[in-house]
Order: sequence, then C-alpha cells, then structure tokens
Amino acid sequence: MLTAPTLAAAGYHDLFASLQTVQATVQTQVERFQRLMLEIKRVSALRQDDDSLRSAGEIALKLHRVHTLLFGGALMAQPAASAAADAEDGADGGADDGAIDLDGAMAEFSSLLSRTQLASTEAELLLAQAGEELAALRGDA
Repeated sequence: MLTAPTLAAAGYHDLFASLQTVQATVQTQVERFQRLMLEIKRVSALRQDDDSLRSAGEIALKLHRVHTLLFGGALMAQPAASAAADAEDGADGGADDGAIDLDGAMAEFSSLLSRTQLASTEAELLLAQAGEELAALRGDA
C-alpha cells in the first residue's frame, strides 16, 4: 500500500493540493448558495407583484443550476458510466494480478478534479449573477 509520502514522492502532491483548494472553494460556494436561497425566500415573500415574482423565478433557476453543480447532479453521472465500463472490462477476463493501477487511478482522479474545477467555475459565475440580480430586486423594494 502506498503511503502519503510515497504518493508525494511520486509527483502527485500538486493533485492533492488542487483537491484541497477545490474543496475549500466548493464549501464557500455552498455557504453562499444557502445565504442566497434564504434571501430569495425573504425577498419573494415581500415582493408579490408579477415583475418581482418573475425576477425571483429567474434567480431561482440560476440557483437550481448552482445546486446541481455543487451537489453533483451533472458531475456524478459521468464517473458512474466510467465505473461501469471499468467493471465490464474486468469481467471480460482482464488480467487482475492484485497490483494497484496508480497511474490509471490518478488519471481518473485528475479528470474528476478537472470536471469539478469547471463546475466550480460555472457555479461561481451563476452565484455572482444571482447575487447581483437579487441585490437589484431588493433595491427595488
């Protein structure tokens, strides 16, 4: 079994540092998402005219997309398909000598990290847009 120092020596330190950075960013985005959800509920309760409700609905759609990005709806479907293909490959008589395919695992990890970073970037943009639109809606009150 490989230990953390062995993995770091193998050149994987940057991937793990990136994972920690993305994890911290996503945690911040989750907290921001939750604040915006509370705020949209407050503003929607105060503003009942058609234009305000339409604007609140548009903001809610942005936040729904953020929820999907942050909580893995779109992201999780891709690794599941990959895992099914890997399981099928193993069932086809692939040689399993008990060795750990560290390069394959790290390639999959890197791919997942990349998808997570892209989702986080998109979530950040949507959160910024939703925050601005919500501030404008609040300002109209």
